[in-house]
Amino acid sequence: MTPCTAPATCLRLAPNTLGRDFVVGDVHGHFELLEAFMRTVDFDTDADRLLAVGDLVDRGPASHQVLQWLEHAWFYSVRGNHEQMILDHDLGTGSVEKHRNNGGAWYHDAETELRQAIALRLQQLPFALDVETARGRFGVVHAEPPLLPGQHHWEEILMNLAGEQGGDVQQLTQRQVLYSRNRINNRDKTPITGVDTVYVGHTSVPSPTRLGNVVYLDTGCSWPDGHLSAIEVATGKVITLEYGAA
Repeated sequence: MTPCTAPATCLRLAPNTLGRDFVVGDVHGHFELLEAFMRTVDFDTDADRLLAVGDLVDRGPASHQVLQWLEHAWFYSVRGNHEQMILDHDLGTGSVEKHRNNGGAWYHDAETELRQAIALRLQQLPFALDVETARGRFGVVHAEPPLLPGQHHWEEILMNLAGEQGGDVQQLTQRQVLYSRNRINNRDKTPITGVDTVYVGHTSVPSPTRLGNVVYLDTGCSWPDGHLSAIEVATGKVITLEYGAA
């Protein structure tokens, strides 16, 4: 694996020649559901890879386990807006009240040493994953790939995330991959060129939803009527686990 143009911007992964690649929706501290998912698909930690769309933390009961999961060599995640809220607080620019109201009380109630360790590790999360497979290429960002003027190509998005077009474009692009709901709100099916599929989360949907070549995987596992969804990339098979299934 090699970093993209700038550290903590994107991470390129080579084809997985040993096993399967799975992409999972927002976990939100429900790592017990992630463990149940792995049992369901007979996940092989020596061959398979698990990629997450971000928002690993907040709302669920086990957000503090995020450090343990990020240590696994087979587990990869992009940065979500909930990880960004922690980083904003660490930089002194975030709202504690806003974060607490969005499931972040566990972080602010934790010991200082743990908070520092979590913030340091989350800072290393990329904004995007770029993955080659035997059948093509797929990407992962948290909210949506932005559709700025002249920015419909995957490589252009990665370049703008890295700041190659200037600071203002970089900030806007990074904010959109963390927070945007423009595409799904407008049911916009404009394809992202240069990539087969882009997997995202952030906006809860009843079941995995495709708009063009963008697939939304957050099915609200942190809500009583929600569930955790994942997809096996090679086959397109969707795996769901109901809240409390573990």
